[in-house]
Amino acid sequence: MHHLRTKHQHAALNTLRALTAAVSIVLFAFVPHVAAQDIKVGILAYLGAEHSLDEWAATVHTLKVALPRSRVEVRPLDHAGLSHALAQNEIDFVLTNPGHYVELEVAYGISRIATRQTGMPVASTIVVRSDRADLKSLRDLRGKSVAIVTTEAFGGFQVAWRELALAGIDPGKDLSLVAVGLPMTQVLSAVVSNRVDAGIVRGCLIEQRERSGDLARGAIRVLSPIPNEGTGCVVSSRLYPDWPIAKARRTSPELAKRVATALLTFEPPPGEPSWTVPVDYQPVHDLFRDLMIGPYESLRHVSLSEQLRRHWYWVVLALLSLLAWVAHVLRVEGLVRRRTRELAVANTDLTREITARKAAEERDALHRRELDHVGRLSIVGEMAGGLAHELNQPLAAIANYADGCQIRLQQGQIDGPALIDATGRIRQQAERAGQIIKRMRAFVRKREPIRTPVEPSEVIAETVELFEGPARRAGVQLNIKLGSALPLVNADRIQLQQVLLNLLQNALDALRDAPAGDKAIDVDLSARDLGVAISVIDNGLGISSDVAPRLFEPFFTTKPEGLGLGLALCRSIVEEHGGRLSAHDNPGGGTIMRVWLPAIKAETPRV
Repeated sequence: MHHLRTKHQHAALNTLRALTAAVSIVLFAFVPHVAAQDIKVGILAYLGAEHSLDEWAATVHTLKVALPRSRVEVRPLDHAGLSHALAQNEIDFVLTNPGHYVELEVAYGISRIATRQTGMPVASTIVVRSDRADLKSLRDLRGKSVAIVTTEAFGGFQVAWRELALAGIDPGKDLSLVAVGLPMTQVLSAVVSNRVDAGIVRGCLIEQRERSGDLARGAIRVLSPIPNEGTGCVVSSRLYPDWPIAKARRTSPELAKRVATALLTFEPPPGEPSWTVPVDYQPVHDLFRDLMIGPYESLRHVSLSEQLRRHWYWVVLALLSLLAWVAHVLRVEGLVRRRTRELAVANTDLTREITARKAAEERDALHRRELDHVGRLSIVGEMAGGLAHELNQPLAAIANYADGCQIRLQQGQIDGPALIDATGRIRQQAERAGQIIKRMRAFVRKREPIRTPVEPSEVIAETVELFEGPARRAGVQLNIKLGSALPLVNADRIQLQQVLLNLLQNALDALRDAPAGDKAIDVDLSARDLGVAISVIDNGLGISSDVAPRLFEPFFTTKPEGLGLGLALCRSIVEEHGGRLSAHDNPGGGTIMRVWLPAIKAETPRV
């Protein structure tokens, strides 16, 4: 709907024209004669061409009166049209909003000669339907559709963009922008018809449309309003300078001066805008710089050389830090390489040492096994007489039974039951001799130690069987005392027999000079200290004070034909089993040799 002026407005306009004509006649009486020329004025038609011609009619009439020898031509154009007209030198002056002026100033070198004074703020108003209770603040617009004229509109978008950015909203990402184009009243129509959630228009447009009856009062409301008491308009942003009139680059200074003089001396009737000297448009530059648009769009795409020029000190600091870091890395790498070489040499030496140590341990283990074997042979040698006597008894019995059977057969006295009994006794004695030989063979055989769970009482019983013969021949009484509920030990059966035979043989040697009928060796087995203790006790002369400290030294012996290895080997074997071998004085006279072995730990029952 077109804007219609009232009769009073037309009367005021006629009066304005008359006054302007009078002033112009007076002024030009003193102005030198100027050749007639056409004056072309480009106007931003944000509400359409017809509205623009009507809105700027008074200004155009003023220019026509003040410059009677010139023909004033008005061209209502949009943003792109104004830019094209300036580029083609088709217009002499430009009337546009402050934001568009700043862009054209940078792009085409236009310069303002006056600023309009309308009494209406240049600002943005963000509007929504009055029934949209869900939209209460700018943050509520996130994800909503918003109608705008175009992204190049100053009051119709860019001013509001700055306020939205301060509220944490990026219109390009957080809003669905709908560009409806000029005239700006299409934004209001889109909001009222509910085609969009909100719209952005320039300040005071709502009040103007409501006064003209083109917009129903209360149909829409302002979002995040900022009251403006000077004009009675409600806006959603800060205020900016009003529209300027600017001359094109090619427009002569004389013509610009006459046009500026005409506008500045123009006295409008009440309600009509007036003109003043050009005001400061720095707030517009600040807006563009904050948003990095218009003449400051290059800030979004700063070149590398420009970045270096602006931040050269940070670049120098970064390079120095990089050089320091590289120097540190090279130093650390050098240290790592040197330490690596040192570690490689140390590792080689350590590997060589470990290999040598393993070889030494293997030789020591082999030597120990050889000593164990020699020790067992030594024990057998010491018990050789007794063993021979043990074997002679079953062999003599076998011979006697065989002779008796032969004599009866020669005499023809064939008594079946008697012969069967005799041959049975021969077999019994032969098995006895075989068991003695079997035990001795197992004892002296060279073998690898094998540890298994064993009953200490069984080992003692087998050892005593081997030692009973020598003890009986020496007139020594063996007393065996075995405790009850004894735990198992993890041991090599043959090595444990070797230790006990050695201790029994030493006890037997200690009793050689004791009175006959008073010689006794006690073997005591009991549980002690989470293990078992095997004590070999004799009632001999005991250990003298000068012998006791060296009792377990290798190659130390008190026997004329001894090697001095028996007790040293016994202690080594016991300690390898995790046990202890110790010597104590017997309170009743003699010596107590005690072997302690740890018990096998019972496994925790599974739940």
